[in-house]
Amino acid sequence: MNHSYKDDPKYKEIFHSQVHNVRLYMPEDVASGYHMSRYVAAGAQNIFAAGGATKELLGNMMDKMLELCNDEKSIKTLRTDIATLANNIKYRLKYPVDEDCALRMGAIYTYAEGENPEQTEDFWTNKKVAWAKGDVAQNIAPDPELYAFFLSIGLQSTPAWKELSDTLTDLNYFKTRTDNLNALQPNP
Repeated sequence: MNHSYKDDPKYKEIFHSQVHNVRLYMPEDVASGYHMSRYVAAGAQNIFAAGGATKELLGNMMDKMLELCNDEKSIKTLRTDIATLANNIKYRLKYPVDEDCALRMGAIYTYAEGENPEQTEDFWTNKKVAWAKGDVAQNIAPDPELYAFFLSIGLQSTPAWKELSDTLTDLNYFKTRTDNLNALQPNP
């Protein structure tokens, strides 16, 4: 189903990306206009947001732990590296607001021309996030305004973060979080 939102009265334009010449829409009545698949996708995203990590990131961290366990390093180095990864996960639980989780939540709650409103597909979510962040491999330029737009929708739409609203007013939150998480990586 190739849906057009431009002239559909059930939807309103909420953002126009000047960088990508893409228009994004939401239902005119957000309280009842979303298909259940959007709520399911948002609920799944909220579960990851509550942990401060995406499924992909947690999978990568677990793979790294298994790799370390199978490596023939000394027990002391192994313990240190696994403790570093465990501290990284604990930090994420304490400071769970992750930019990528927020961007994905914003992308879930918006529609692009051609996107089916009755299902949520990773293809479209990833494409919208790529428009916001940029993607060198796909030759997609970043759109800082779309990034900020998705971030604001994501922060408002993520129940797991409501209790952290005071923390999120710190303009350096994401930089501090990134710096601290980078420090909690095993040494190569």
